[in-house]
Amino acid sequence: MAAPRGVIFDLGGTLVHWSDWETGADGKWAASYDHLVTQFADRKWPARDTYVSAMRDAEREHWRRVDTEHWSGPPTGLVREAFDRLGVPVSGAELLGAMDGYAKAIAGWSTVDPDAASVLKTLRERGYRLGLLSNTWWAADWHNADLATHGLASLIDAIVYTSDLPHSKPHRFVFQEVARRLDVKPDECVMIGDRMVDDVSGALEVGMRAIWRKNESGFPSSIAVPTAEVTRLSELPELLQKWGGA
Repeated sequence: MAAPRGVIFDLGGTLVHWSDWETGADGKWAASYDHLVTQFADRKWPARDTYVSAMRDAEREHWRRVDTEHWSGPPTGLVREAFDRLGVPVSGAELLGAMDGYAKAIAGWSTVDPDAASVLKTLRERGYRLGLLSNTWWAADWHNADLATHGLASLIDAIVYTSDLPHSKPHRFVFQEVARRLDVKPDECVMIGDRMVDDVSGALEVGMRAIWRKNESGFPSSIAVPTAEVTRLSELPELLQKWGGA
């Protein structure tokens, strides 16, 4: 296999962590509702709990389709789907109002992995092309603001969110797309992520090496055997050298 020239990182569970993803979700949608009804107070809106329930249902349906169809779609699609469930027609401005409220609620939600910045800097200094590939329905701007806050955005050459693509991991297309943007052949790429199916199996399918970032909720599966396993990101530079990298 070719020596590694590109390294692609998963986002959540790898470069950053969200400790209260499920338990905090209702509160984020409640904040979206509060922003919406304040900004557009002249309209009659559903009850707050009803709104939150519809948004959560649309979110769950999105992830069901990701799991079963490897489908993806933009944040506007998910939020509009929830309004359709409510039977509430909305203007473009109102749709954006709901999204803006959610975006404000998630600002600063994540914590950066303690090894992320130092490892990215080390790999850049050694000449690797660095990519990010994340399954997400969030708008790119929301994630990019978070990466900038953590000082990571400027360290990554190609940032790819599936909310901007027609497919999600582990679909072959998204791995091929990030490799294309890095201008590196797939067999010269290494993918590292916390999910066996999304990250490991997808990367292996297109000829990449795949590293599983071991964790208690990483969904280990017999569907794939990773090329290697690590517990911390700091193990990555030495591992790449063993494979003939810089």
